[in-house]
Amino acid sequence: MKTEIIYNEVDYLLRNKWRVIGIDTPHNHSEICEYITNDVIETADADEWHSGDVDIAFRRWIESQSLNQP
Repeated sequence: MKTEIIYNEVDYLLRNKWRVIGIDTPHNHSEICEYITNDVIETADADEWHSGDVDIAFRRWIESQSLNQP
């Protein structure tokens, strides 16, 4: 249940991020949301996490993608 709540908030924050930077929602949006949700659950304070934690997790997702490039 708590995971679903965090996922929904991450989804909202990411959709807002896409809008602010002026891009369409990426085709892998749900994959990014899942990665960030898991990262927030693993690393952030369970009761006091915030959008800054999502930003950090998003940066980690970007970094993980660059590691997978040839």
